[in-house]
Amino acid sequence: MSTATVRPRTAVRRGPRLRGLIWLAWRQNRIAFWTGLAFAAAVAVYALVQHHHVAAAVQHLQACEGGDQLTQECSRRINTFGKQYQRPIRRPLQAMLLLPFLFGLFLGAPQFAQEMESGTYRTVVTQSVTRMRWFAAKLGVPLAMTVVVSGVVAAAMTWWWHPVAEGMGAAFSWFWWYPFYGVGPVVVGLSVLLYLLGATLGLVLRRTVLAMGATLAFGAGLFALLEAVRPHLVPVRTVNVQHVAEAPVPDGAWVIASGSLSTDGHRVALPFDCYAYDNIKQCLASRGISGGWAEYHPASHLWPLQWTTTGVCVALGAVLVALAVWWTRRNPA
Repeated sequence: MSTATVRPRTAVRRGPRLRGLIWLAWRQNRIAFWTGLAFAAAVAVYALVQHHHVAAAVQHLQACEGGDQLTQECSRRINTFGKQYQRPIRRPLQAMLLLPFLFGLFLGAPQFAQEMESGTYRTVVTQSVTRMRWFAAKLGVPLAMTVVVSGVVAAAMTWWWHPVAEGMGAAFSWFWWYPFYGVGPVVVGLSVLLYLLGATLGLVLRRTVLAMGATLAFGAGLFALLEAVRPHLVPVRTVNVQHVAEAPVPDGAWVIASGSLSTDGHRVALPFDCYAYDNIKQCLASRGISGGWAEYHPASHLWPLQWTTTGVCVALGAVLVALAVWWTRRNPA
């Protein structure tokens, strides 16, 4: 009588598996990635619920649209809507500006600085792995994490913000800094830029705390630069109108500059002392002023400005990647 030997069957893992340097980069950052995904999922769920409530409330404001003057009832409805739905979203939108800095400070800056500071990168590059392969994996995997997490959060905040902006109109303008930098693709662009800035500074400075401080300082400078050039990234529209005190612009427009026109159509300085007179028009006419001009962005420029600003962030990020590649090849130790 023979006894058959039954061998235990080992479970075969199906699907794609991470290997080599990609697996190493994933393992080193997996806590940050899962934390980011959990945060993004929580924001998405909360924004979905809030969007449902706001969209239902906006329907009660539709009767107030189209009138030149607001009735007392419409004013009450808009004020109530603002208290219930516009105020709660202001703080989250303002806090969204911190998201790119979190990627830069806690994901980008330590990425290479910790390896350089501890010297552990030498173990990796001596295991038949080139410096550039190590660099690509260390930079690329967290970069993909940054795009995924910031993209989910940006989409959720945009979904929440849109009906609130629709209900509030000019009282919650699209061009203010905290709606603009809290929604849309610019959130992803800024997050990528700040992550690459932190990674590059960590590679160059080789000290984690020093790289984090430099990322905060240079990141604030980059944001100030973006805010300064933002009005000029898309061509403005210009209006010149005679026989008016001020040039008319569409509702919700972002007025970049405005002034007065002379009778021959030239731009002239506005005499503010005329506003002290009872008859302002007569005062302006006596100074040879007969019209007004304005340069503005209409509300339809929101997304062109968003995508152009994102393109600027990506271009600056590409410069940082090129600098990091050059530094890695030039400084092997």
